[in-house]
Amino acid sequence: LQNWKKIFLDNAEIAMEPSKAVKDYKEDLLAAQEQNEMLTKIVGKMTVEKEWLEKKLKSLDSSDRKQLIEPKLNTLPLTQQCALLGLNRSNLYYKKRENKKKEEIKTQINHIFKDIPIYGAAKVHQQLLEGGFKVSSNTVASYRQQMGLKAVLAVKQVNTTIPIKEHKKYTYKL
Repeated sequence: LQNWKKIFLDNAEIAMEPSKAVKDYKEDLLAAQEQNEMLTKIVGKMTVEKEWLEKKLKSLDSSDRKQLIEPKLNTLPLTQQCALLGLNRSNLYYKKRENKKKEEIKTQINHIFKDIPIYGAAKVHQQLLEGGFKVSSNTVASYRQQMGLKAVLAVKQVNTTIPIKEHKKYTYKL
């Protein structure tokens, strides 16, 4: 019985002058609405900025995006950083291994090219087989193409598309 009396006396002002209490609540409501509008504008602006950054980041290579990750950053976990950059987390832990056989074959192809630059892919393939390398001719051709090696030929190719002026021209009569 004592509690209801205490509550009533605390809120007696509302019972006696309801217009003043309503006015106070309206002022609080208006202040809250203004703050809500301001925060909504800020959130909207940040959303637009985030979308713009995501578009720009997707144009970067995955290696460049990987370099943007800061593993020691406490405020943003790695999973969230990867999600924002559009990377899988497994990309962080992957270490690319160099293929030693491939590099050895490429260096041998380069040595053969330096020694005898007129050899094509087939001859280089034969040289590699004689040297003890087990590699296909297609692989040799693709490695040569990647390295930009082409056989240096002493023979000038005949250009048949340009006519010789001394020759007589015959018209088509069919």
